[in-house]
Amino acid sequence: SQADSLAFPVFGLTWCGTPSSPKRDGCSVIAYCGGGGSAKTGVGNKIVVTVTADADDDSAGIGGGDGGGDGGSGSGDGGGGAQQATFTSRQIEISTGEALCFGVYAFRPYNDPLKMARLLACVGDEILLYGIPLIPAADSPDEPTTDPNNDAGGDDGDNNASDGKKKEEEAILLAKTNVGKGYGANVSTYSPLHRNGKMLHSIAVGCENGTVVIYNLNQIGEQSFEFTKIAECHGHTKAICAVNFHPRGHQLLSSAKDGTARIFDIQSGIELGVLKCEVHDPKGPPPVEQPKAATMKTKDPRMMKRPPQILVRGCAYGDLEGKLIYTVASGKRGAAYLTKWRTLVPLNKVGSPGAGGTGGPPTSSSSPGAVPTQTPQKLSFNQQYRIQCSPVPISAISLSADGTLLTLGSVEGSVLLYNLETQSVMKQFTEVHDLPVTCVASRPIPNLLMLPGELEGGVNFDAVSASADNRLGRWTLQKKSRIKKQRPPSSSRKQSAIERYLWELLRIPLLLLLLLTIIAIRDTVDICREEFGLSALVMDASRAGHCLYREVLWAEDGRVSFVPE
Repeated sequence: SQADSLAFPVFGLTWCGTPSSPKRDGCSVIAYCGGGGSAKTGVGNKIVVTVTADADDDSAGIGGGDGGGDGGSGSGDGGGGAQQATFTSRQIEISTGEALCFGVYAFRPYNDPLKMARLLACVGDEILLYGIPLIPAADSPDEPTTDPNNDAGGDDGDNNASDGKKKEEEAILLAKTNVGKGYGANVSTYSPLHRNGKMLHSIAVGCENGTVVIYNLNQIGEQSFEFTKIAECHGHTKAICAVNFHPRGHQLLSSAKDGTARIFDIQSGIELGVLKCEVHDPKGPPPVEQPKAATMKTKDPRMMKRPPQILVRGCAYGDLEGKLIYTVASGKRGAAYLTKWRTLVPLNKVGSPGAGGTGGPPTSSSSPGAVPTQTPQKLSFNQQYRIQCSPVPISAISLSADGTLLTLGSVEGSVLLYNLETQSVMKQFTEVHDLPVTCVASRPIPNLLMLPGELEGGVNFDAVSASADNRLGRWTLQKKSRIKKQRPPSSSRKQSAIERYLWELLRIPLLLLLLLTIIAIRDTVDICREEFGLSALVMDASRAGHCLYREVLWAEDGRVSFVPE
C-alpha cells in the first residue's frame, strides 16, 4: 500500500480498467477531480487522469517513462533503456476553470473504434464527456493538438496555453449538456444496453436537488457526440450520493441523503420501489420515536429535537441478475450499517396487461407503428440482514467488480476493505487520511486478473481513496510484493596475471604452514599441559613460554640422539 501527496483537495474519484491480454489492449484509468474553490479565487480546479496501457509494438520502445504517480516504470524488468517496455503510463490534466468538479466516472465502451477511454465529469450544472487516448500520440511541436472545443468551466486559456504542456491537450471534449438550471450535477454513471438490435449508451446523472436525469449518448460525428434526454426521475428530497444501473440496463438504482435508496425505470422515469434504510442494531431495542410537533408543549423550534438525519452514502447491485442490492447508511454520528436487500419477483410480470391495478394498461406510443409500451410494475423488497460495518459514520463506498469486496471510507480518515461473503472487515487502514474520506474506488476487475503494470510492480491494488487532505492512497490485501528484492551483486573483478601467479606460487607453502601449526598445537597439548593450566599461568607464565619454545618448537643439541651404528 502507498499514499501519494497531491496539489489540491480531491472530491471525486473513479477507476476503470481492462486486464492485460495477448492482444495488448489492457488499460487502467484512474481519474480524480477537485480544486481550491468554486469561484474566481479558486486555485487548481482540475481533473487529473492517470492512464496505464499495454504498449503495442510501435510504442514498445517509448515506454519506461515516468509513471506519473501511478507506480509504473514502463520497463518489463525495471531495467535500463535496453529493455523493451511492456506498458506506458502518463498523466493528463483537464482544467475546469472557475467551476469545481465534484464527480467523475470513467468507462471504456466495448469495441470502440476511437480507441479512447471515456470520462464523465460533473462540473456545476453541466455534464461533460471527454475522450482519453489510451496510446500517447507522437510528439509534433509544429502542429500542437489543441482542442478548440475544450471550454470546460469557461477557461480556455489554461487548456490552450503555449507553454509546451501537452498533458492538457490530450483530453478531447466529445460532448456536453446542461442538466438543468440550479440542479447541481453530483455523480454520474454509464451502462451499455442492447435494444431492438442496437447498442444504446445510457448515462445517468444524480443532482444536488434530488433529481436523477437519464440520457442516451448518440454519436453524430467522428469525434462528436450529443446527449439526448430520456427522462427525469423524481422522488428523492435531498442530494443524490450514488447512482448505479441495473446489470441489464433497464432500471436505475440511486441513494441520497434523505435516508432512502430508490429504483427508477430508465425509459419513463417512474419510481418502482423505495428502500428505507435504518441505522440502529436490529438485535437491540428500537429507537425512541420523537414526539410530533402538534403534541409538544412548546412550539419553539429551538426546543424541538429533530430526528437524526440518515445519509445513504452508497448503493450497488450485488449480482448479475440485479436481485441483490447493498446499501450503506449512517447518521452524522454513530455507527454505519450495511443492509442487504433482495428484490421479490412480482406475481404479475412487468408489462402484462391487467396486472391487478399495479401494472396498468398499455399506453399508446406517439410514433406510428411503434410497439405499445406498458406501465412498469412496482417492486417489493425483503431485507435479508442489517449489520454494523463501521463504528463511525461512512462517507464513501465502492463495490468491487466481482461483488465480493466493499471499500468503505470513514469520517475519521480510515479505509476499510469489507468482505461481503464473511460479513467482516478483511483489512483496515486506520486514519490514513487527516480528513474524512471524500471518495473511494474499488478494483475494476477480479483480483486474479492483472492490469497493465501490475505484473512488473508485483502488487495488485484493491482500492483507491482520496480526501480533502491532498492525499491519494492505494491499498492492497497483499502482505508482500510478488517480486523478491535482489541482493546487490558481489564483486566480479577479474584477477590480474600477477595475482594468479602469486597464488599459484604461495598456496603450497601456505598449506604446509597450516599443517605445521596443527602439529604444534597437538604437541603443546600433549607436552605442556601442566604449564598451560590456569593456576600455572597465574603463578609463573614464563614456564609456559619456556616449555612451548624449548620442548615443542625448538630442540637443544643435547636432546638430539642418533641410533649407533
